[in-house]
Amino acid sequence: MIAVVFAVCQWMQAAAPAPLPTFQHVVIISVDGLRPECVMPELEEAYPGLARLARGPHTLQGRCDPETSITLPNHCSLVTGRLASGAAGHGWIKNSDPPSRLQGGTLDANHGGYVSSVFDVAHDHGARTALVAGKLKLVLFEQSYGADAAEPDSVAPDNGRNKLDVFVCDTEPASQLDSVMATLRRAASCNQQSLTFWHIPSPDFQGHATGWDLSNGSLYRKAVQKVDMALQQLFHELDHDSRLKGRVSIVLTADHGGGAPHISHTDPLAPLNFTIPFMVWLGADSPSCDLYEMNADCRTKPLAAERFKADATPPIRNADCPNVALALMGLPPIAGSTANAKQELQIVAPTTASVSSTRQQSQSSDTKP
Repeated sequence: MIAVVFAVCQWMQAAAPAPLPTFQHVVIISVDGLRPECVMPELEEAYPGLARLARGPHTLQGRCDPETSITLPNHCSLVTGRLASGAAGHGWIKNSDPPSRLQGGTLDANHGGYVSSVFDVAHDHGARTALVAGKLKLVLFEQSYGADAAEPDSVAPDNGRNKLDVFVCDTEPASQLDSVMATLRRAASCNQQSLTFWHIPSPDFQGHATGWDLSNGSLYRKAVQKVDMALQQLFHELDHDSRLKGRVSIVLTADHGGGAPHISHTDPLAPLNFTIPFMVWLGADSPSCDLYEMNADCRTKPLAAERFKADATPPIRNADCPNVALALMGLPPIAGSTANAKQELQIVAPTTASVSSTRQQSQSSDTKP
């Protein structure tokens, strides 16, 4: 079986790059503090939702920001496609609740210029946008991309300046899912594309309370199980709603891992903290190949304990996520982004792409791009 998978991956690497399928809806899921070990094959029975995601292109050797392994800076990367530091970075390094918009609590005020986001691109191209957040500190994005702070719509027709149609703060994965499904169904009823960012905080909350304990029956494992139950329900909804089946893609990653120190994740040099999963679900089963095998020309697969500096040939990072999501919607990359800025990260094998692309074109030929 290993030889077969390796052969498929080698063939995909040698084949010419294939166009991505396009989807009417994309859901970005950030599972706060998710350790990649929870996606190991031996845990498939415990976490069938995560296991279903891992049947598609994925890696368990993703990396967070090279200089920080804390929540808010990494979520800024997940929204803007930029690392935190440097002239081209998003510049947000604090992890506390931001001040109000009037007191400078926006990315542009902190950066000294507008920092475009995944919400800008989706909104300006006519998609419905939503942020379902599990921590109040993510209000930074509502403050940065609401009508009072965002730049004007850059793509005709003018859809207004508010880049976020929905902002919800809710800590429970089950009720968060209700908000996610409401956005998907409203967009589907209007024959509109949608981009939903879903932040699930449960593993991080439990990790800070009792540690990132991966032993069987641990409270951390139970917190991940709550996430998995929400994912299973999401898949059930997508499988049984004719307006959504085959039209939704999911990109799941994490802001950081955890466990160094025991009830935190503040050490940016600790592999437990900087190693994260990165998984893409394309609405149908596809070869379960490591993303590094498909992207050997533009990404370097790290050793298990390798951190990688910002100026090295990059590994796959959580910051790649927003431009992957936009590519899956058939939309251009984020202006000013530096991670996956040319949408070069290959997600599907040529044969998978041709079948999926044909299917999606037939389903979405009447949707707004």
